[in-house]
Amino acid sequence: MPRSTSPLALWAMVAILAAAGYSTSAQAQKRPPRSDMAATTLARIQPDQMAAVLRDRGNPAEVIRENNRTRVRTEIGNRRTSVHFYACTDEGCQSIQYRTVFRRHERFTLAFVNAWNLEKRFAKAYLDSDGELVLEWDVDFDGGVTVGFVSESVATFQTMLTAFDRFTPRNDAPAAPEPGIGGRSLTPGMPGGGRSTTPGLAPAVPGQPQPSGKGSTGDVPGERRT
Repeated sequence: MPRSTSPLALWAMVAILAAAGYSTSAQAQKRPPRSDMAATTLARIQPDQMAAVLRDRGNPAEVIRENNRTRVRTEIGNRRTSVHFYACTDEGCQSIQYRTVFRRHERFTLAFVNAWNLEKRFAKAYLDSDGELVLEWDVDFDGGVTVGFVSESVATFQTMLTAFDRFTPRNDAPAAPEPGIGGRSLTPGMPGGGRSTTPGLAPAVPGQPQPSGKGSTGDVPGERRT
């Protein structure tokens, strides 16, 4: 089961971020008190740092660099999942994307996908060129997010995967209550929070010059669709 990020891991991550100049406070080079680790704000993240967050929660994580692209391969909610990186510069990436691919199944029709996108929040589903169903959720760091938020986003995506595994379009059967993790709801009209953006292509390897900020289409490495 995923667990909360430990103070030790948060301390290590903040030390890495501080060394790279990631701090919005006036005391950028000073480590905050241990109790403030989860509240430390960052605007960009490196794949190695994301992998560290996943491992600390108990999720396996491996950084994959191939074809000039970088992703983190992991497992969330017993589903193989990858984390992709967008709007990357030498300092890190401005947004991430969780992506899970489901094997072809007779129930994964276009009507099923449309029903999910209509009835549910956050993650978007689509059928790829091979007929496999893809579930994606983007997390944007615009304005800065806390280290704790990055860690908690893993649990949020697990909530989405749990809801997806139990999803039945309303036209097929009455909707049953869905369990939530961390009190989140994926059903319109129910309490919940969060935000998402639109999926794009995987970015180039951090460390190579890339456009900063948001892209217009997501079709260029380092960009994401808006």
